[in-house]
Amino acid sequence: MTDDWNKSELTGDDRLLAEVMNMEIAEINGFSFQIPKNVKYSFFNSPYHPHRLGTGIDVYFEEKALFPFEEGIVEEIKKIRTPKYVPVREDYLVILNVHGFCLKVLHVKPSVEVNEKLYLGDEFGKLVVSGFFRPWSDRHAHFELRNCTDRYRARGGLLVKPKLLKLVPIAKGNRFEVVEKEENYYWLKPLRRAGKSLTPLTFQNAPLEGGLPHYHYGAVFESFDKVELFGREIYIKEKLANGVGIFDADFEIFVNDQKVKGIGIYCNEERIKLIGGEFRERDIVEITIV
Repeated sequence: MTDDWNKSELTGDDRLLAEVMNMEIAEINGFSFQIPKNVKYSFFNSPYHPHRLGTGIDVYFEEKALFPFEEGIVEEIKKIRTPKYVPVREDYLVILNVHGFCLKVLHVKPSVEVNEKLYLGDEFGKLVVSGFFRPWSDRHAHFELRNCTDRYRARGGLLVKPKLLKLVPIAKGNRFEVVEKEENYYWLKPLRRAGKSLTPLTFQNAPLEGGLPHYHYGAVFESFDKVELFGREIYIKEKLANGVGIFDADFEIFVNDQKVKGIGIYCNEERIKLIGGEFRERDIVEITIV
């Protein structure tokens, strides 16, 4: 990513470069939501209400948050108090006007000022650790597009329509290798893979996503009545207007007979996040649901 690509006054060539380096991951109210092709993201892997309602997107940029729409204007910047799930008690709220609607952004310390104009791919701040995060949360930017008369609430956002891109290999079976150990979680890679999907876990080729069971729900990107995950049949609780099915994660997960807090499934991420248990890198593990 070059400095020229991040300048607000993009030339025609720069605009074309931004489009080539980006991918459209969703549509909101007819507006294309785009991010870099090498970044993981999630629609339903969060306990925050907008995600279960289908109105939120989390993007795990490398360090700096990038503006995801064609253009917008910074309208409001606030520092806010948060719960203390981690040893932090603050966060940032940035509101940007996008063609008459308001883009609500959390977890980004802004480097821009009110009335500044942004274009697709512009840097507008640095990702921060928020008091809303859990210990296993990675830094990310949270986005919602809303009516400007109702810009702050958790509920009431505009519905996100995810694009079902084929981005990562699909895991086959329930055996994985521990490929990385972080302070509060592990990364697992499937031993067997076949085909590609939006996420590494699928049911009948439809992607599955979520923080299971620690966020208490998950999603399938298809209008099924039930899904199956690691041999467990799970019934759909609610069908959203964007075609996504929501299920309750009222089960427990065991990895090599150890009960764990859960697994995290993301879009554009071939690995699965494992939270809990005692493992070492290169361990081969089996996931079961009871």
